[in-house]
Amino acid sequence: MKEREKEENRINRRIRFGSAVILLFLLLYIPSFVFWIYGKNISIDILRMGEIEESVTVDALIVRNETVVNSPVDGIIIKNIEEGEKIRGGSTIATVLNKSSEKLLDDLKALDLRIIEAQREKAKNDVFFLEDIKDIDEKIEDRLMSVIAQADSNNISEVKNIKKDVDELIQKKATITGDLSISDAHINSLKAEKKLLQEGINQNKSSIVSDAPGIISYAVDGCESFLNQDAISSLTPKDINNIKPQNTVRKMDDLDVECNKPVVKVISGIDYYIVFAIDKKETEEFKVEDSLSLRINDINKIIDGTVVHKSDEIDGKFVIAVKTDKAMSDTATLRNINVDLIKNCYSGLVVPVKSLIDIDMTAMTAKIGLVRAQRVEFIPVKIVGRNSEFAIIDNVDKSYYAGDATSHPSISLYKSYIVNPKNIEEGQIVN
Repeated sequence: MKEREKEENRINRRIRFGSAVILLFLLLYIPSFVFWIYGKNISIDILRMGEIEESVTVDALIVRNETVVNSPVDGIIIKNIEEGEKIRGGSTIATVLNKSSEKLLDDLKALDLRIIEAQREKAKNDVFFLEDIKDIDEKIEDRLMSVIAQADSNNISEVKNIKKDVDELIQKKATITGDLSISDAHINSLKAEKKLLQEGINQNKSSIVSDAPGIISYAVDGCESFLNQDAISSLTPKDINNIKPQNTVRKMDDLDVECNKPVVKVISGIDYYIVFAIDKKETEEFKVEDSLSLRINDINKIIDGTVVHKSDEIDGKFVIAVKTDKAMSDTATLRNINVDLIKNCYSGLVVPVKSLIDIDMTAMTAKIGLVRAQRVEFIPVKIVGRNSEFAIIDNVDKSYYAGDATSHPSISLYKSYIVNPKNIEEGQIVN
């Protein structure tokens, strides 16, 4: 009987010991297992300063006051004024050479190359021969000094020999300077030939002159005759979507021109218009005489303007025109553009919108999961501003806690937060 009791006691002690070991194992392993499963793959970032924009992206038309200038003859255009440059009234925009001048123009280019080559060769020879001439002059001077010395000694025969040497040196110098004169004569002959060619070209050219001041553009797109300031009030959303540059009009880099066909346009005035159609739900913030910032994505520039026209509702949309005097030269070649209408700009602590939970856009509040001592703690924050992707946040006002005098956690630069708090719980362990 006693033996049985002793055996049972030993078994019980083993069971208790095993249970204690298992319990200790669970206490140590389970938190590590939970951390490994749930904490290892949680994405964490730190709060950073940044800027965001609240904007709407639309397609738009550029409307300007433009005058198209036609070519007076068939031929080739030579631009006196480049794309986007400003001119005064009465300035020559370009020169048109008729077809008979094409060969003369090619000959002129070839002649210019020959003149440049001849001048380069002459400059090279000048350096070489001038050293020889300097050396000859020094020898002549030295021999003349010898003549004086020999004359004082009445050494007539030696004087004759020296005179012969001097004559040879003078002849050698004359030969060299004669070669240089030949080079000059050749260059002058080429220049005279060039002058004759230029006179022939001038007899076969016509000038394109601007009657008024403005900005020059060779991108004539066929819309100049009907897209102007007076047309803005009659434009519809359908017009804005359908109006495109016409393919039948000459391209900007085409040098061949035809008589009485468009060559260039002069953009007059100091401002132009950006016209777009926008959905009714977006138009509340756009009122006539309001200032507006736009980013023209085609040239990546932000400009300021003023809303000068807002149409009545047309098929659920409104046509809005913004007047601006910025980037006029940069947009001279453009007609259809893509712009961001910048409603608001915000700066501060920036986080992805997906990092916020319990978003209340009426109260402009939300919660963010901060990481403190390797645990998640969701705290309330104020939404300063947001767009579709990011939000600028700040600490909530003290009134949010309704008189609670206890201290509350806050957000600040470089604090860690949960990037995607979906399925994350308060107090969860994270790395």
